[in-house]
Amino acid sequence: MDFVAIDFETANNVRSSVCSIGIVKVKNGKIQEELHTLINPLSEFHYYNTKIHGITEYMVQDAPTFEEFWPSFKGFLENQTIIAHNASFDIGVLRDSLSRIHEEEPNFQYGCSYRIAKKVWPNLYNHKLSTVSNYLSISLRHHDALEDARASALITLEAMKKTKANSLQELFILNKLKLSSPGTKQASRSRKSSGDASLLNIVSDSAITNRKHPFYGANIVFTGKMVSMTRPIAAQYAVNCGAFCKGNVDITTNFLVVGDNDLHKYVQGIKSTKMKKVEDMIEQGYPIEIVGEQDFLKLVRQSTNN
Repeated sequence: MDFVAIDFETANNVRSSVCSIGIVKVKNGKIQEELHTLINPLSEFHYYNTKIHGITEYMVQDAPTFEEFWPSFKGFLENQTIIAHNASFDIGVLRDSLSRIHEEEPNFQYGCSYRIAKKVWPNLYNHKLSTVSNYLSISLRHHDALEDARASALITLEAMKKTKANSLQELFILNKLKLSSPGTKQASRSRKSSGDASLLNIVSDSAITNRKHPFYGANIVFTGKMVSMTRPIAAQYAVNCGAFCKGNVDITTNFLVVGDNDLHKYVQGIKSTKMKKVEDMIEQGYPIEIVGEQDFLKLVRQSTNN
């Protein structure tokens, strides 16, 4: 009855934008250790994400980055069985976060407490973490990473009691479920075109090796609606080139990337708040470049050719 339950919260739609991690270690059927940390995602916080989990850019300013926290986190995962609610999301977050910092995935297997709940309590009207927790009288402050990880662990333990399983492996066998390995590919729900995916893979393979690339180490802010890609994809391109994405313009900003829709308006004199602020800062002598969407893509592709 040994396993580790985890949960991630993210700053935006990019899966590697981890801003909070909850870890619950179960030993011999009892919670042995719990750990929670905020993470600085080095990327912008979207309003919708913050509305869900309440974490802001200000709150993570002094928090470790995922890369800094990884040595400690890895110790909880290596050669363990990992449980998460909607595990395909959490494993996807882990995989993309490791890819971003060029670290190999540790050896572990994982299962999903959502799928466990569907098998063990099939008559519930849904199997969301909050619904199952309420049914089992598990205290939960939803979208707090530690609380969610703890609830996932307790749901799994309750399922073992109900089915009289002596181990996690037996629980999965009894309910015709499978424990997966991190190498198992999950179907992606993100709306990427094949061109987006292709370029993203190419950039990921060669990213951050070219320290002379103009985006390497640069702070990038995006504004306006993108035409050829979603903004999360654009942010991931930038990060893969070694850049840091921020939500607001400040004195550390190096590039303001403008979506094609707003670029046309910009040429006509219609400017967003970020554009106006950047123009004012340029007049004050700050070396900030305004880059259009297509020029941004050309620079991204440049990283694959050097």
